[in-house]
Formats: sequence, C-alpha cells, structure tokens
Amino acid sequence: MTINDEEGKRRRIVRRIKEKKEEYSKLSSSLFEPVGKDPYYLIRGSNSAALRNLIELRDNLDAFTYEEAHWIASWLEYLGDKESATRLRAMPEKFKEIIVERCNELREFYYRK
Repeated sequence: MTINDEEGKRRRIVRRIKEKKEEYSKLSSSLFEPVGKDPYYLIRGSNSAALRNLIELRDNLDAFTYEEAHWIASWLEYLGDKESATRLRAMPEKFKEIIVERCNELREFYYRK
C-alpha cells in the first residue's frame, strides 16, 4: 500500500465518520424536538399524557408494559428512527433498555438551533 492509498483510505474513513455524525444529529433533532409530528398519547384510566419526544418517552417508561412495545416502535418509526423501531419489534421485552440506550446514544449529537 502506498502513501497515497493510505491517505485516501484515511480520508474515506474521516468522511464516513462525518456523515454518521450528521445522520445522528438529524435523527436526534427529529426525536428530541420533532416538528410537525403528533405526540404519543399515553392513556391510563382517567390520566393521560401527550409524550412529545424521546426524552418524555424515556421519563415515562414505567407507565408502559412490554406488550406496548410495538406501538412505541411505530411511533419512533414515525419520528424517523427505523433502527430503534426494528430493535423494539425484535426484542419487545427489552424495550426500556432500548429506549434509554438510544436516548443516551443520541444526546451527544443533539444541538438546539
């Protein structure tokens, strides 16, 4: 491998990292501050709450059962997170861990505008 090949490889890696950061930044914005999207309505008896973003969902996870994971997955997919939706559908019994993990993962990429 020549120096030019190594430099080209390094540039491609840097470009992919920048693209991934941009992708996560856009995704975090769509999940933490969704614009023009309907909230998830959590109805429990006479109490109800409109969950507007991933943080509010995370803060209310104890109100959900794993049987509701498919509804949560559909809402996250609606907000733009197909990856989490797929994971939730595959492992509904781990929905709380998946939500917390995703929230923590994307938090560092969220920049308020």
